Amino acid sequence: MKRWIRHSLSRTGKHTLRLLACTSMLLAAAGCGSQTVDSPAPEGKNGNPGAAAAMKTMPDQLTTVKLGLPSKNMSYLPIFVAQQKGFYKNVNLEVNLEYVKGGVLALRGLQTGEYPIISTLPESVITGVAEGANVKMIGTLDDQSMYSIFVSKDIKSPGDLKGKSAASNVPGNGTDIQLQYWLKKNGLTPNEDVRLINAGENAGRLQALQTGQASVTILSQPTDLKAEELGFTRLALMRDELKTYNHNMIAANGDLIKNTPEVVYAFMSAHAEAVKFIKDGANREEALQIAMAELGMNRADAEKSFDFVLPALADKGKINIEGMKWAIDTVKETGALVKEMSVDQVVDERFYAK
Repeated sequence: MKRWIRHSLSRTGKHTLRLLACTSMLLAAAGCGSQTVDSPAPEGKNGNPGAAAAMKTMPDQLTTVKLGLPSKNMSYLPIFVAQQKGFYKNVNLEVNLEYVKGGVLALRGLQTGEYPIISTLPESVITGVAEGANVKMIGTLDDQSMYSIFVSKDIKSPGDLKGKSAASNVPGNGTDIQLQYWLKKNGLTPNEDVRLINAGENAGRLQALQTGQASVTILSQPTDLKAEELGFTRLALMRDELKTYNHNMIAANGDLIKNTPEVVYAFMSAHAEAVKFIKDGANREEALQIAMAELGMNRADAEKSFDFVLPALADKGKINIEGMKWAIDTVKETGALVKEMSVDQVVDERFYAK
């Protein structure tokens, strides 16, 4: 009898072990199909990620997201590609684009929740957060400056600008900050050696150059191509002068990040796929066709803008942190920051594609 019991227990133990092994395999297989990933838990007091926790990587059903863009240019090609190639749809997102006149209005819409996600210059978000806005930068389209310095035909070097006027944007705006940075770096004191005038967005700044109101300005693509066509001189590329910078940032509303992080994760995942697609030389022609259709550009201009933007497109939308520190420091110099601000207060890097 004892021998039979021992034999039975031995057989039962073996069956139990086999059952446990099978169960483990089934659970592992089930886990492989779930849309979750080990990602940092919600932020702590200073914006530092908490312990790892499972986060959904996409919504359970198709979710509409309104994306606010302050302009229309080649830097937004990953967004156009993600729409046209179905990368957003693949992660259950329906992304609708809405063009807003300028970064200030875009940021205001982000704060109110009208636009859960926007693209804007980093300085706008830094200033907004300093004033209490519940927003964060979650990525960047490009990790180099997209601006160029253009001058009138009589200007041959920065020194020729003494006593002249510069067409800038709203004081303290990211455009204005970069123009002032360039002037200072070239030995010119803003509003002493060179008078700054607020000429608004790209079109207004180019017009100031055309009418002779200004002898120097700062332009991004595709307005830079128009300036060249008109015979103005591209005196400098800001990416050569300013080595660490994030230009067109991706910013999200704080409530979206807190309440539906899977939407943010899905957006950044689709963005990563789009950048990868564009950077693959085999897809150059298709990417150019999408750009020409979206931006209404001829082939020659599209190729120039494409080649200008391509080296700056940030893989997975990853932010240049040194560039963020530079932006915070320069905003502080303008007097817009009365308190110290850390990168963690304005940046949330948890959502890059794995």
